[in-house]
Amino acid sequence: MPAPRPTGPRKAVAVHCPPACLSLTPLTLTTYSSDCTVSIHLLPFLNRSLIVLTTSVLAIGLLAACGSGNSSDSEAENDVAYQVGDPVSDSTAAVVVSSEYGTDTLSAQNYRRQMKMAVRRSSSQRTDDQMQETQRKLIRGFARQHVLRGEAKAQNIEADTAQVSARLNKLRQRYKSEKQFRAQLARNNLTVDSVRSMLADRLRQQTLQQQMAENYDEPSAGEVESYSEENRRIRAQHILLKVGENAPQTEVDSAREAAEALVDSAQMENVEFAELARRHSQGPSAQKGGDLGFFTRDKMVDEFAEAAYALSDSGDVASEPVRTRFGFHVIRLTNAGEPMDTTKARKQMTTERRKQAVEDQVDELLGEVTVRANPDLVDAGLYEE
Repeated sequence: MPAPRPTGPRKAVAVHCPPACLSLTPLTLTTYSSDCTVSIHLLPFLNRSLIVLTTSVLAIGLLAACGSGNSSDSEAENDVAYQVGDPVSDSTAAVVVSSEYGTDTLSAQNYRRQMKMAVRRSSSQRTDDQMQETQRKLIRGFARQHVLRGEAKAQNIEADTAQVSARLNKLRQRYKSEKQFRAQLARNNLTVDSVRSMLADRLRQQTLQQQMAENYDEPSAGEVESYSEENRRIRAQHILLKVGENAPQTEVDSAREAAEALVDSAQMENVEFAELARRHSQGPSAQKGGDLGFFTRDKMVDEFAEAAYALSDSGDVASEPVRTRFGFHVIRLTNAGEPMDTTKARKQMTTERRKQAVEDQVDELLGEVTVRANPDLVDAGLYEE
């Protein structure tokens, strides 16, 4: 349950874009308006020093994935925790979020900018489904920031003025003079006072999330032991035969047959797996004999990790090729590794549970939020029949 909050009249609040987990990667800044509708301005990439420093103190980027990595795109954060209201017909608005905290609007102009940036940040061409998922993340992030800001204000959480000043001074130190600092702010439609307000707002939200994080369950000794074993570091080699996720079935079948033949070869005595990898692998590790070094389960895509961790002895080769989004893998365990140190395991479990405690409470708050989107602009699957 979210922490108890004081009763009393609510004041409208302005919103800027969302934190993912507890990271601090900003893409946006906000200005305030009397009716709690927000105008969001992306920071232009004109002065990297301003942006780099601002990342430690300002609003979160809409698309910072929670723990970006191999599987972040499919995590539960994409699930719709909020209520979906009637479509927005106003052509100037992309998303409207409302709750007991007030109403916040993401303009069509800024929505397009953020989506353009998301596409630019992507390392590959996005499919229609991936674009839809990106839009769902953006909407959820906007709603998430709405409740974090609103709940922090509802609980009368105050920002420490000394911390705000310290962060503002750190930002100033990136410039040779106060004049240069203010000029750069002006170029981004900002003032010292507006930045100070945003820093204070960010600190309030951090404080709220820290309070939420305390509502976690301490891991038991048995849970720590299991976690330690599940997260041991192992070392493996692999041979990758590339085949696309949407490749024709004939291409998939051909790659599978080739991979099965390589499994048979790899299991034969007097056959060097490293040489097979150098000759046949289409992955970047081919020239290293397929060596992937030491890794933990979370560093690999799920299918690969499951197969690699199922091998028990050094030298074992997976009996079947493993299909992932990259293609077919022939996997050989070279070092079974050791379980994670229990002290480290407990610390890591605690961090994960604190993070999850925050997300659980935010999801509960999101359940009281209504999101409306403009279907002419937003294709997030909210209004599919």
